[in-house]
Amino acid sequence: MRALIFTICTLFVGIAQASYYAEGERVAPITLQDQFEQQVVVDANTQVLLFSRNMKGGDIIKEALEKKAADGQTTEDLVYVADISGMPSLIAKFVAIPQMKDLPFSMGLDRDGDVSSMLPGEKDKATLIKLDKLKIVDVEIFDSSEALLKAL
Repeated sequence: MRALIFTICTLFVGIAQASYYAEGERVAPITLQDQFEQQVVVDANTQVLLFSRNMKGGDIIKEALEKKAADGQTTEDLVYVADISGMPSLIAKFVAIPQMKDLPFSMGLDRDGDVSSMLPGEKDKATLIKLDKLKIVDVEIFDSSEALLKAL
């Protein structure tokens, strides 16, 4: 009986400590809708994946991509995924997503947080994930748009 209880407890601890993708692992392909309800895809052709887990991290990415666009550089070589699951749905629908339509880039919106749950990231920071045929080559975490822009 003790062995059974121990096994069950170990199983739950393992589930509770689920980790993010790490360098060397393969990311599952991702398909989301962007702010224009167009498909955004992370697949074997994606080389740079930007990810934000919350609004502060999103602001870091937004500032970097806006500066990149202002300098005449394109953002076609990367995919940006934002976890907006923590945002109340009415605010997302009537305030945030309409504002996102003014941005000079597309962003895949994970409304439920399920699709991006395994992507590495930290609260209030931006994540840059370099991929080679969906294999993670490098992960960098940024707390400023200037540092992210330099890395891009």
